[in-house]
Amino acid sequence: MSDQHKLGEVGTEIAPEIVPDEEVAAKVDVLLRQACHLARCLTGAEQGAMAVHSTTDDAPRKYFSLSTAYEPWHDYRPDPKGLGLHGLELPPGEVVRLTQDEVEAHPAWQSFGDQADSHPPMRGWLATAVCGDGGYRYGLLQLSDKAGGADFTPEDETRIHELAQLVGAALDALRFTRAG
Repeated sequence: MSDQHKLGEVGTEIAPEIVPDEEVAAKVDVLLRQACHLARCLTGAEQGAMAVHSTTDDAPRKYFSLSTAYEPWHDYRPDPKGLGLHGLELPPGEVVRLTQDEVEAHPAWQSFGDQADSHPPMRGWLATAVCGDGGYRYGLLQLSDKAGGADFTPEDETRIHELAQLVGAALDALRFTRAG
């Protein structure tokens, strides 16, 4: 079993918009997989995901980190469409924290649409936009299923917001390195 599999990391795709060459692509890949894993560690979430938008084909790419509780979904690789809650365009700095009842009552909730039979279950939701300099939007960092059946807390909001800012700055550095 690889170290990556032991950590519960799954799904590694790279957004073409911020990937100018193989060296930078590898850095972006590691950064976004680790961001999902760190988000889980900082909040006690069982699931972490980040959708990164691509201007090339306007389809988000997804990175995942799943705990061992989600082993049955280790090979789950959806064609990300950015629908429902996953498609929300949160303003820079905004964090959304929902209990499971609030998730199901949210107007954007679509019960996973055509993925309902294969999508890992969600319990609660914590999400924030990952933005760079000047509000440049990279994507959405999302967490679900806080360990022990707990709900996400205001402290989790702060942690995920700060991590998203750090990831946005790192992506800016990679993007501006390409432009320079």
